Amino acid sequence: MSGPTTVIFTAHPVAVLLAAAAVRAALAVQEGYARAEDLQQSHQDQRDALHQMQGASEATGRQALDEEASTAEAAFVQIQTVAEKLGIAKQVQATRPLRPETADRIAMAAYVRALHALAEQLRTLLLTEAARQSAEFADMPEFSMQAAVGAAVPQQLAQRLLARIAHLGMAPAHLQKIALELDQTPPGERAHLLATELRAQVQAHIDAVQKQQVQEAASVVVLQSLKDLGYQVEEVSDTLFVEGGVLHFRRPGWGNYMVRMRVDAQAESANFNVVRAVAQGENERSVLDHLAEDRWCAEFPALLQALEVRGIHLQVTRRLEAGAVPVQLVDAAKLPKFSEEESSPVRAQPLTKKLP
Repeated sequence: MSGPTTVIFTAHPVAVLLAAAAVRAALAVQEGYARAEDLQQSHQDQRDALHQMQGASEATGRQALDEEASTAEAAFVQIQTVAEKLGIAKQVQATRPLRPETADRIAMAAYVRALHALAEQLRTLLLTEAARQSAEFADMPEFSMQAAVGAAVPQQLAQRLLARIAHLGMAPAHLQKIALELDQTPPGERAHLLATELRAQVQAHIDAVQKQQVQEAASVVVLQSLKDLGYQVEEVSDTLFVEGGVLHFRRPGWGNYMVRMRVDAQAESANFNVVRAVAQGENERSVLDHLAEDRWCAEFPALLQALEVRGIHLQVTRRLEAGAVPVQLVDAAKLPKFSEEESSPVRAQPLTKKLP
């Protein structure tokens, strides 16, 4: 039995980023399918009347769409080539949405858009991870500071270091300042010190960018994992694990009960507790409070497992017995409104294998 529970969350960066990319791609495709189905139902009469007139145009449009799909799929193959060098080709392949079996152009267009967007996400993800890992090869000639300075090419060194983060946009001003000074410094001890500082600052920038990307991806993964488990979930922004905040979720049929997850971004921890929505000023206790806590306790391990598969590990650091403290009563006006109807959430492709 369990009451309020506190956990520390840790994430495997690449696993979480890939999981979030897979979720976004799957949702984009599913939304496209839904749109196609709606249009098929609402525009059937118009399509029947114009079928003969649009025959040639339809064939032309379909050919162009097939060509665009081939282009998107080729781009994904190129992404996998990079993934192979990083040893994560299988995990990247698992993010790819399935090509639609239907001949509907809207569904195919949704697939193409999702695949293009996924390839762009993966490109940034993999380039950032490759740049981060390059620090592990600092003793190799192509990454040797002393060799570069000794060869009297500080300008080339500065450009090469900044090139590691070119895919992230314009380099921060402090990095540009160090690079400019390195460009203007003749070979020698000063150039070596500047090169060392620039390399360290570039690495710090890469780590900071990836950390925020992982935190934003964690929000996507947590929300989708809860939906996949059948919960109704309060929509929150991707900054939940960046800035901290509160998320509520529940199952249809739970009545006035729901689970509150409060995230402390700085401590990298979260607290789960059952709350009951009440009218303002109401403070009467219910015998059902204990049952609500027991019910959530029985379901909590499934959430732990679902998140673990997608790269997020929750370590329980504090767990109170059910009934150890009263269930928190919260003014219903301050809580999200959920429907009692069963929801049918869109399910994203799960990752079936954790990264090593």
